[in-house]
Amino acid sequence: MALGAEQLIDAAVRQNLIEGETLSKLRLDARRARQDLLDTVAAHYRLPLSAFYQAAAELRGLSFVNPISLTPSQKLLKRVPQALARRKLVLPLSENEQGVLVATADPDDRATLDTLQRLFGQRVQTVVAEPEALNVAIGRNLTSSQQPGIASQQLADTDLIGLLDGILKEAYLRRASDVHMTLEESGLRVRLRVDGKLQDYHIDADASVANGLISRVKVLSNLDIAEQREPQDGGMSYSLAPPIDTEFNIRVATAPTRLGERVTMRLLGQEAQNLTLPLLGMSDSDMLHFRQAIRKPFGMILLTGPTGSGKSTTLFAALQEINDPELNIMTVENPIEYVMDGISQIQTGPKISFASALRSLLRHDPDVLMVGEIRDEETADVALKAAMTGHLVFSTLHTNTAAGTVARLADIGCEPYLIGSTMNAVIAQRLVRKLCPHCRKPRVANEEEAKLLGQEGRQVTIYEPAGCAACQGRGYRGRLGLFETLWFDEALSKLVSNECTEDELEVHAIAAGKLNLMWNDGSAKVLAGMTSLSELQAVAVKRH
Repeated sequence: MALGAEQLIDAAVRQNLIEGETLSKLRLDARRARQDLLDTVAAHYRLPLSAFYQAAAELRGLSFVNPISLTPSQKLLKRVPQALARRKLVLPLSENEQGVLVATADPDDRATLDTLQRLFGQRVQTVVAEPEALNVAIGRNLTSSQQPGIASQQLADTDLIGLLDGILKEAYLRRASDVHMTLEESGLRVRLRVDGKLQDYHIDADASVANGLISRVKVLSNLDIAEQREPQDGGMSYSLAPPIDTEFNIRVATAPTRLGERVTMRLLGQEAQNLTLPLLGMSDSDMLHFRQAIRKPFGMILLTGPTGSGKSTTLFAALQEINDPELNIMTVENPIEYVMDGISQIQTGPKISFASALRSLLRHDPDVLMVGEIRDEETADVALKAAMTGHLVFSTLHTNTAAGTVARLADIGCEPYLIGSTMNAVIAQRLVRKLCPHCRKPRVANEEEAKLLGQEGRQVTIYEPAGCAACQGRGYRGRLGLFETLWFDEALSKLVSNECTEDELEVHAIAAGKLNLMWNDGSAKVLAGMTSLSELQAVAVKRH
């Protein structure tokens, strides 16, 4: 048994996960479309089912657990009839002086809890778990009831289409960027990358089901299902049915491992319609300078940082801002991550490189060019010369600091005078997790923390993650950009043209107020309660 939809929705309303006014509208929408109300609410707010169960647990003052990650007591398991455990979705976990701890999907089911109390002969304490997770955990821990041959029939009994749909639906609801499917001794393991961290998604699938599911992904991605010993790359478009009713592009990569193939799916362009500069998290001062830089008629704007630091998102938010029928905007990418109206987008491949595509685009009378990445001297040279000859050029580069970009371009082989005369702005960025506003905990920073944040000798408040239903117990929800911004003026351009060092560029830029270091930007966001000090320390170091 499990809690009813109305109980879960009521708990979500009372725990401030959803608003009453919005719920009234969603009720009407669900009724008109003849859709399940809970599914409609979950799709609208992008909340997985586990968030509703955690809200119900918090409302009752109970803990919420993931039973798959726990090891139940075998002694207790033997005292519970398997039919009762499976039918009522209850799993005894441990016992102590206070009684037996039992995970259940319905803490209001007094009859079942009373039955368990009689079976154990002692008091039963409950924790709440999501039904699907409980089902998987019960199946794994009560395997003795399975008859020989049942496991081998699992593939025949499994709906692979529905299984893949369920995984991608959960990935969408949890706002995951990647789905990892790997084969382990116990079967298929599925993990979702949410806000930069991997988390398990409960699934009950043996090796035969895993292979079947991986084959289905390869077929949809136009990959060779017979080839299992070499890595392959592909992609597909996938649509989720109403009430979610969305379509996204998926980049698929396979690789052979000791136990079989693994698949990684990157979910691309889910937020294309919401790409706006204010959502990036830049300070007001940086946003003002950035808007001025992207509206210049020519020059180069570079975004730097490691893979997965949000460079493409920032670039496309900038392109969205200046997208206008009067401008001819063209891009060269690999792959195309965000599909945008009014922009001509070209994807590179085996027969077309960034440099050759860029040369071709210059013959199409562009006003604005975006190059996915500068990887070599040829691409850099074409991009810089395009910026010098009246085009506004956006691109990305892999460096650790904003000032380090100049040295990197020089290392590639670019002439210092070209770099100095074309550069408008360089932005180094990283992503940190945003503290959940529902449950973040304030505390007074100690002396060392206050010093790190540039507040030496002052009493300042910082915030720590706690965990609630809104953030599914993680303490964080969503991600935020930290930016190191370098805005070029005539003096800095001359410095670069005269082959200054990275340190000289930084010192002069800071003195002129043209460089805002990433640590300073992050410190301001820690003090504002947007993220935690530990998140800042994970991506930035204090300099100067």
